[in-house]
Amino acid sequence: MNKLSVFLFLLSIACSGSLGFSQEGAFKPLDISFDLGKLKQLDFGVDSLDPDTILFHLFPAPMSEDDPELSEWKTSAYWTCSSCWRGELYSFEEDEDFEKELIPYERNYTSCTSILNYKTKDGIERAMASFSSSQTNDGTGRFTRGVLSLAHFEKQNGNWKLIDFNPFVNLQGSFTLASPVDAVVFNPNGKVYFTIHGGEANGVSPEDYWPLYQGLYVIDGESLSDVLYLKGASCRENGEAVGSVWDTEIMKIESNVFGTNIETKTTGLIVKEYNWFLPKALQFISKSDFDLLPLRFSFTANQAFYYTTTGWRFEKPVITIWYTDSKGIKHEQLVTTQNTCVK
Repeated sequence: MNKLSVFLFLLSIACSGSLGFSQEGAFKPLDISFDLGKLKQLDFGVDSLDPDTILFHLFPAPMSEDDPELSEWKTSAYWTCSSCWRGELYSFEEDEDFEKELIPYERNYTSCTSILNYKTKDGIERAMASFSSSQTNDGTGRFTRGVLSLAHFEKQNGNWKLIDFNPFVNLQGSFTLASPVDAVVFNPNGKVYFTIHGGEANGVSPEDYWPLYQGLYVIDGESLSDVLYLKGASCRENGEAVGSVWDTEIMKIESNVFGTNIETKTTGLIVKEYNWFLPKALQFISKSDFDLLPLRFSFTANQAFYYTTTGWRFEKPVITIWYTDSKGIKHEQLVTTQNTCVK
C-alpha cells in the first residue's frame, strides 16, 4: 500500500469516528445535580465573591480547553442533569404571545453574569448572583433566550454561605444571555425583592436604528421566583433612532396576608412619528383619545398592581401629560384611561 493509500485510509477512519475524535463523542456535558443541603454547607469565600468560583461550586462542570465551543469572552460550565426536574419555561417577548422551552436542555452552557451586593435593613451582608444558561456558547441570536438562575448568599461568621438557590427562574433575554438581577427593593417590613430591567434586548441590538425595549421583572427574595413582569417597561434610543423614550420604576412594594401590592411609575417622552410600541400604561388610553394628543408629549403614568390568590389584578393608570404648543404655551392635563388595556 503506497503512502497516499495509507493517508486516505487513515483519513476515512478518522472521518467515520473510529479513532474516537468525533466532536460529539469527545466533548460531552458532565452530569451534575443540585443538592441544596450540600451546597449550603460549602464556604464560598471570606472576601468578595469570585464569579468563577461560585459558578463551578454550583455547576461543577468546567469545560476543557480543547472543547470546540469554549468561548474566549466568558467562563462557562458545560453540564446536563439527569436527575433534575424537567418542565417548560415560558418567555413573553417582543410581539410574540410566548415561547416555551423544555428545561434543562440536553446540554447547558452556564456563565455567571452578575453579582449584586447589598445589606439588609439589619445591616447583614448579602449578595445575589445571576447565571445564564443556553444550548450554545457563542453569544449569537437576538431571539435566543437564556435561562436565569439565581443564588442568594449571606456573610455568616466571616464566610459567604449559600442561603437559597433556584437554577430555573425564568426564560428571557437575547443573544443566549438572560438579563441579571440589577437592583434591590425593600418593603416597609424589610422583606427583600429584586428587580431586572431587561429580559428583551439586553441593552444591545444588531441594527442601529432599532429602539431598545426592556421589560421589568420583580423577583421575590424568598422564593427566588417571578412576582411580576411588565413588558416594554423601558425604551432607549439606539443609534439613529430619535423618538420615544421612557422608564418604569418600582415606587412601593407591600406584602400582607392577602397578597402583594406593587406601585409603579413610568415617565418619558412619546414622539408619534417613532411610535412603534407604547408603554403598557399608555395602552389604557383609547385610540380616539390618543389620536387627539399632540405629536410630541411628555408623560407620567402611575399604576398599582395587586396579587391575590386568584392572580394579578390592576387599577387603571393615572396618566398626566404635558407639552408646549406652537405658541410656546405649556399645557398639562390628566388623560382619561380605560379599566382594561385597549391597545
